[in-house]
Amino acid sequence: MGLILIYLSSAALLESLSIYLLPHAVLRALLRSQFGFFLLLLGIPSGLYMLGWRGIDFFLWALSPRLLVVDAQGLRSGKTAFSWRDLQSVVRRHDQDRMDLRHRHGKYRLRMHLWSDADHLEEHVTERVISTLLPRVHKQVVAGEEVAFGPLTLSEDGVALKRKLFQWDDIDSIRLQDSDDSGLASRTLFLTANGRLHKVDEEKIVNAPVLLAYLSARLES
Repeated sequence: MGLILIYLSSAALLESLSIYLLPHAVLRALLRSQFGFFLLLLGIPSGLYMLGWRGIDFFLWALSPRLLVVDAQGLRSGKTAFSWRDLQSVVRRHDQDRMDLRHRHGKYRLRMHLWSDADHLEEHVTERVISTLLPRVHKQVVAGEEVAFGPLTLSEDGVALKRKLFQWDDIDSIRLQDSDDSGLASRTLFLTANGRLHKVDEEKIVNAPVLLAYLSARLES
């Protein structure tokens, strides 16, 4: 796409020098269209930006290890290796198609699009995250502690959002919903309490899969 924008913009500019990259009739129709002004003004900068954006992906792919291992013990990729028992938190960055996994020894950015079968990979890692962190959350809640998930706080009394506590009996439902606005992927947590809908961007929630797993089980019971 970036190359196409640069080519079309160059064709429009070079025509004034009698250098024709496209037939004159095609260029005239293109410039008279609703995209003509945009093409002349932003075509080349936009094309370079898009090439740079995707170029970063290629650069990361070229430098990434050839093998990623995710099993019951932990995750291993190149020089990075950590055990699930050392996992502390996860944040899903949908717009960058990655999971940020923070562990005892640092942080690992798992870029989904660099690996084959990304959906299965995300599902498998998410299962490991939940099985590791959910028991800790249960212990903390039973012990009377508050557990922070970014803007949400979980306790034995209920869920607090923006300093407002929603008791368990007040919560009607909770769900995650994917969206793709203007080409940017995102996922939103919808919490319905007392008939009112509250929305939180998943990227702001630390350990969102763990929170959803706990709330789903709690509301079902």
